[in-house]
Amino acid sequence: MERTLIATDVTHSADQQAVIDQLEADLKNHMYDKNPKRFAHSISVGRCAETLARVYDADAFSARIAGILHDWEKLLSDAETLELAEQFRIHVEAPYEKIVGLLHGPLAAKTLPAIYPWLSEEVLSAIQKHTAGDYQMSTLDKILYVADLIEPLRPDFEAVKVAREVYLQDGSLDELYECAFCGVMRYVISSRSYLYPNSIALYNEMIEKTSE
Repeated sequence: MERTLIATDVTHSADQQAVIDQLEADLKNHMYDKNPKRFAHSISVGRCAETLARVYDADAFSARIAGILHDWEKLLSDAETLELAEQFRIHVEAPYEKIVGLLHGPLAAKTLPAIYPWLSEEVLSAIQKHTAGDYQMSTLDKILYVADLIEPLRPDFEAVKVAREVYLQDGSLDELYECAFCGVMRYVISSRSYLYPNSIALYNEMIEKTSE
């Protein structure tokens, strides 16, 4: 089967579709007026994630809802993000102030259960890890990380183009995740932004594994 970034024939049960419709409506109320592009991105990530889930034999419903909700806390100001990170004692390997842009994933994993207590640990894990990856990445974790990068509304910078090509050329999920992760690393370095220490360690671990 020829791969696409978003498949139009992924189906869910009636109950699952009702949940998806409600989450997308909730997200629109939460996000659209403040940032319509972020809303469109989140919807697109959900559809891309469910497509990847079908390709890589994961649960498409879990992937869809993880994609819809992954940027739930992205609208927070830096000050609000830092305050919530302190409140929830988010564990990271750097001062909060240096990695504000990475904190919305871990924060959403803490705040969303109060709104949607039925969310699975698998979905919350994917949301938590989608900004920076982790040493232990489940199939769903990898799918959301990749979908966030390659969804079709994402501008075509180099890391996006290369990762999309790996996927469309029938790359495995591990190949795709490593390509996406390394591409993001190169982008962060080229933009002369702060490089999260844990990302350096993850990169080194990937290199050691591929050289074995």
